[in-house]
Amino acid sequence: MEIKIGQKVLLMHNQSACNRTKNRIHEHGSKGFVIEMFVPASGLFDGMPAICFRSVSKLSNCATGGKECWRGWLPIGEFIMSDGVNDA
Repeated sequence: MEIKIGQKVLLMHNQSACNRTKNRIHEHGSKGFVIEMFVPASGLFDGMPAICFRSVSKLSNCATGGKECWRGWLPIGEFIMSDGVNDA
């Protein structure tokens, strides 16, 4: 699947996923994620390619007590990505 900034996608962890990746997808991925950035060699994951995602759902608590989306990096080798569904 082609990586397009701004594209909505659904994620599923694969067998090699670490607990962090599994938890982020489980906790924040019910409505999908939006691709924000791509890095072909991430320093965060020992040079593995990674994508920065923003969750569509707003489940994280912010400092003022409201809800906000989760943003973070996941290494490409730990998930399976498919096209998301438009909310039209």
